[in-house]
Amino acid sequence: MDAGGNIAWKKAGVTAAFTRTDLFVTVGVVCLLGMLVWAGIAVAGEKRRIFFCASHLKTLGRTFAEYAHEHQDALPPAVVSDGTNSTSWDREIAAYLDGRWDKRKSLEQQKAEAAKIAPAFKCPSDREPRGGADARSYSMPMYDLKKAGWPPDEQSLEGVGLYWDVQSSKKIMGADNAGGKWPAIKTSMVKAPADTALLVERISILNALWATKYACIVSVREQFDAKTFAARDFHGGKMNYLFLDGHVELLWPAQSGGHLGTGDQGLWTIRPGD
Repeated sequence: MDAGGNIAWKKAGVTAAFTRTDLFVTVGVVCLLGMLVWAGIAVAGEKRRIFFCASHLKTLGRTFAEYAHEHQDALPPAVVSDGTNSTSWDREIAAYLDGRWDKRKSLEQQKAEAAKIAPAFKCPSDREPRGGADARSYSMPMYDLKKAGWPPDEQSLEGVGLYWDVQSSKKIMGADNAGGKWPAIKTSMVKAPADTALLVERISILNALWATKYACIVSVREQFDAKTFAARDFHGGKMNYLFLDGHVELLWPAQSGGHLGTGDQGLWTIRPGD
C-alpha cells in the first residue's frame, strides 16, 4: 500500500484499464448479440408477412366463393383471350373486394382505380419490382383446353384455372364461339376441394395485376422467378397455397405435387386423391 492506504496496483503488475484484447472481445460479444437480435427480428418479421399473406389468400378465397354463388357454382376463368374478350381472374373477382368496382370499364380506368384493392393481391414478402405496375403474387393452376378434354372428369390432370383462347374457342365452342360465351369450371366438378389448390404463389416481375400473362400457372418450377432476392428469403423457401375449400397451407413447393404433366399431380389438379 502507499502512504494513503491505497493498493499499489502497478507494483503488483495489474492495471485498471481495458487492454486491446479486452476491447476486441467486448466488441465481438456486442456484435454477436446484435446479430442474434437482428436475426430474431428478421425471423419474426417474416413470420408476420407469412401470416398476412395467408390472410390475403383467405380474403381472395371468400371472393371466389361469392363469385361462384352468384354464377351458378362457376369459378371465374383464369384467363380469357379469344380475340374478342380479354380478362383474368383478378379482374373478375375485383367487384367482390370493392362493391363500386365496374369490370365494364376499360382496363386503363380500372388500373387508375385499383389502389384500394391492389394490396389484397400482393404477398407482403413479394419484393420483386413490377416496372410500375401493381404486383400480383398469386396464380391459378391451369386447365389447358388445348390439351385436355371438356368437360373435366375425376381423372383430369388439369387445374381449376381455365385458360381460354382463340384455339380453345374453336375446339370447344366452334368457329363462331357461340356468341362470345365460354365454359366454366364449377366447384361441383371438384370432388376434393380441401385437397385442390385454387391459388398458388407466383413471384415474378411479369406477374402483374390485371395482366392475362402469368394469371395461370403450369409448373411448380414457375412459382419463384424473382431476380432481386433469393427463394430462401421468401417464406424461408416455402409457399402459401389457397385451397378450394378456403383454407391456406404453408408448404414446400415439392410437397404440392408440381403439376408437371407426369406421375402424381398433388394439389394442382381436379383429380382427387393425388
